[in-house]
Amino acid sequence: MNNCGRGYGPGLVGNRRCTDCAPCWIPSLKYCAFIDDLVTCETGKNCGIRALARYRRQCRHPLTADFAAGFVQAYIDLAEGRGPLPPNRPPSRYWTAYYRSCVGQPRVEEWFAGYNVGLEDGRNSGVSQFSRIDIRTAGCPVQPR
Repeated sequence: MNNCGRGYGPGLVGNRRCTDCAPCWIPSLKYCAFIDDLVTCETGKNCGIRALARYRRQCRHPLTADFAAGFVQAYIDLAEGRGPLPPNRPPSRYWTAYYRSCVGQPRVEEWFAGYNVGLEDGRNSGVSQFSRIDIRTAGCPVQPR
C-alpha cells in the first residue's frame, strides 16, 4: 500500500514542495530492488504524461501518438538512469516491415522527435535525479608523522 495523496505523495519532501513530480513514499523496513524499480518506472511514466500534457497546451497543435510515446519513454529512461542520449533504434514495435517502409518511416521519425523533446524537458526536471544515491564519506583523520 502506498501513501500517495496522504501527505507523503508526489511533491512533498520533508517540509518543502518539490518543483515537479516525485515518487510516492512506500513504507518499508528495507530496500527492495523490484519494488523500487517498479515505483521508479511508474513515476517516470506519470511524470512524462503530465509533462506531455503541459507541452501539448504550449504547442497548441495536435501531437501524434508516436510523438507522445517517444516523449513519455524519454522520461521513463531518465528516471531509470539511462544515458541522456536517444537510443540508436526505436522500440521493437517499430521494427516491422510497415515501419521500415516509406509509409511507416514518418511514424518512427515522430517517435524519435518526441523522445528528443521529452529528453530535453526531462533533463530539467526532478525525474533525472531518481537514479542518484546521496553518498557521504566520513572524513578520515590525517595521521601525524
